[in-house]
Amino acid sequence: MAKAVTARESIRKWDRSQIISLLETIAEKLDGAASELIPLAMNETNLTEVRLTGEVGRMSGQWRHMAAVLKKGDYLGTVIDSADSTLQPPRPELRKTTVPLGVVGIFGASNFPFAFGVGGCDTASAIAAGCPVIIKAHPGHLETSRKVFQIMAAAARSFNAPDGLFNMVEAFEAGIEFVKHKDVSAVAFTGSTLGGRALFDIAQSRKDPIPFYGELGGLNPIFVTEEAANRNGSVVAQGFLDSVNLGAGQFCTKPGYLILVNGSKMREEIVNLVPTVVTHAMLNEKIREAHARNRSTYAGLPFVKLLAQGVATSDAIEPITIFEISGADLLANQEVTLKEVFGPTAVVVNCASNEEALKVANSFHGTLASGIHGEVNDRIISMGLLDILVRISGRIIWNSWPTGVAVTWAMHHGGPYPASTNSLFTSVGADSIKRFRRPVVFQNMPTELLPTELK
Repeated sequence: MAKAVTARESIRKWDRSQIISLLETIAEKLDGAASELIPLAMNETNLTEVRLTGEVGRMSGQWRHMAAVLKKGDYLGTVIDSADSTLQPPRPELRKTTVPLGVVGIFGASNFPFAFGVGGCDTASAIAAGCPVIIKAHPGHLETSRKVFQIMAAAARSFNAPDGLFNMVEAFEAGIEFVKHKDVSAVAFTGSTLGGRALFDIAQSRKDPIPFYGELGGLNPIFVTEEAANRNGSVVAQGFLDSVNLGAGQFCTKPGYLILVNGSKMREEIVNLVPTVVTHAMLNEKIREAHARNRSTYAGLPFVKLLAQGVATSDAIEPITIFEISGADLLANQEVTLKEVFGPTAVVVNCASNEEALKVANSFHGTLASGIHGEVNDRIISMGLLDILVRISGRIIWNSWPTGVAVTWAMHHGGPYPASTNSLFTSVGADSIKRFRRPVVFQNMPTELLPTELK
């Protein structure tokens, strides 16, 4: 922590171009180490070489994207009001910009060892913002985390960056301690609602509460209009199963609920397709056990039926599982029916009418994503479904699926609680940098004392 505080004061003096060069160099070094990083992660996570190859590219791409954000300069939020003595009351000269928050604590995620791990988007955006980081490595992939950290730290040393710009801890208790520490100015977290909420409460109970940017997951409901189910049911059913099964269902954007209106035809399509779905091993035994436990709890609800379940190809595989429930039973038992099961499990909700489907939509709280399969003139669209999804979602998908989050300028990966602890901010994309900078206004300040962007 002492090193991070020293780095905090040093990095504030860096020119923007220096940080851009550091970001681009880290991206290059991470790409160059792919042949070493991928086997490490394969050994620790059960993820495939193809998946991890893409994820290394996403990790390095995030660092390059942050460099592009700095080059564009919008993140500074500069605004200048000239003095005007003719107003009543007179207006002074006001010049606004943003400055780094300070030391940022980051918790790496389990399901994306690269994209949301030690070298993931939280770290890249915090460094781009001019903030030293203290990263809590996830126990599910410690060797991978250590190697990524070594690459980033070595790149920083090659730029004569302050020694405490990058820091990493591994112990569970150390993560809790840095949330409490007086010199940590913000925390970013990607993980479970239970763990994230516990850390959020610690951050808010401090003598000096700090921003806690928790990305906690989502139920991600997808609605299929009655007309779309009749027009294109087999294609939608296949897309649903593919999305649920992607990464063995271990995406925070997995479509957890498929809401149908008079959906007997699509129900049959899903039953016929599930036996063809091939799953792979989950990240680790702890996550697999949690999935099996939560799946069993859901299966035990008296108003829930097993619609279809795949065949496990080995004892290490969790088969895809699709439950079904009526819209009426979901609405009558929301405390137990609206639950995330992290893994290759999802729920089909059969609604008797568009009106009931709208009530189901209103029953969902904050979620990262939601979606609609249909056409503009379908009945439930005209009844206001989209307005409901705007209220509850950070991202709304039309005739496609929520798995996969683009690292780009327009992305928002967040949403009302419990999707995230602050729906105003995103953990992916250009605006993720805004989590780690705060506004400062200079009033009637001599030009030579102003930050460069305000001169």
